[in-house]
Amino acid sequence: MKSQKSNLIPSLNNVINAPIPDTDPLRRNHLIYSYFIERTGIVEVFRKLFTSFLLDDEILKLNVQEDSDLIRRIKENIKEVYSKSSSSITPDLDKVRRNAYWRLFGYTLKGKVTFPKDSRYSAVSYNAEFNKTFESIMVHIFQIILDKGITLERLGKANALAKLLENLKRQLVGRTYNTIEDISQDFAFKFYSLITLLGDNKLMLDRLSIKSSDPTRRLIELGEKLKVPVAKESSYLFLLASRMNIFLRKVEEEPDWTPQKAKDMATSDIDEGFFKEIQGAWYQVTGKDFLAEAMKARRRE
Repeated sequence: MKSQKSNLIPSLNNVINAPIPDTDPLRRNHLIYSYFIERTGIVEVFRKLFTSFLLDDEILKLNVQEDSDLIRRIKENIKEVYSKSSSSITPDLDKVRRNAYWRLFGYTLKGKVTFPKDSRYSAVSYNAEFNKTFESIMVHIFQIILDKGITLERLGKANALAKLLENLKRQLVGRTYNTIEDISQDFAFKFYSLITLLGDNKLMLDRLSIKSSDPTRRLIELGEKLKVPVAKESSYLFLLASRMNIFLRKVEEEPDWTPQKAKDMATSDIDEGFFKEIQGAWYQVTGKDFLAEAMKARRRE
C-alpha cells in the first residue's frame, strides 16, 4: 500500500479519514467505506437530528442571523444524504445502498431492510465468499509477517496468498457493475460530510452542548441525546472504513497478483503497520484474531 500515507490525510483524528480523492492512484472509493461508516449508526443519528431541525426546535435551535452557515450546511446534507428517489421505478436509496452491500460482500445492517418486502430481489445472488476469502488473506499475511527474520521453517506461503488475492479481485470486480461504482463513490463523500459535522464546534459544543472534543465520542453522546443507537466500537469501524477502502482498491487495481508482489506487500514495514491496524480493529468488531490464528498455525507445524 505505497499510497497509504497520502490517503490518510486530511483526517479529523487519525482514525476518521477522508475518502480517496480522484487524483490518487487508487482513483475512487470502495463500497466498504460507506458500509463501515453506516454501521456506526451515524446515518440514523443525523437523520433524527435533521428531522428535529425541520419539525421542531426541541433539540436544535438555530437562527439565520448567527447560524446562517450552519443552516446552509445542514440543508445541504439533508438534500444530498437523505434525498428521495425521483423515479417511480427506483426503490428507496437507502435500500439500494444496503442491497449493494449484500451483493458485493454478503453484509447486512442490523435492523435494516435490504430488499422491499416480498420482493423477487430477496433471492438475488450475493458474494457469499467475500468474508471467508478476506479473512484467509489476512491470516496468510500474518504468517508471512511472522516469518520475517526467520531463515528456517517458514510457514508463509506467497503462492497461496497470491491466489487468494486474485480470487478476491475476481469476486469484487465481477460484481462491480450497473450502479455499484456510482453508489460507492457517491456515498463515500456524502457520509464523510456527516463526519465533518462532528468536528463542527459551533454545532456540537455551542448548539447541542456535546462536551467531548473527540469526533467518535461526540457521535456516541449525540446518539444518547437523541436516543438513537450508536455502535460502541465506532472508533474501530471508522478505522476499518478507511483502511479497508484502501486495501480493497489496491487489490482491485493490481493487474496481476504474483507471489512476489503478494510477498512484497506482506513484508513491507509500512504495510505491516497498516495490516496490524486492520487486525486490531477487526478483532474489536468481530472477535476474529488474524495474528492469533497465524501463530496457532505455526504451533501446529
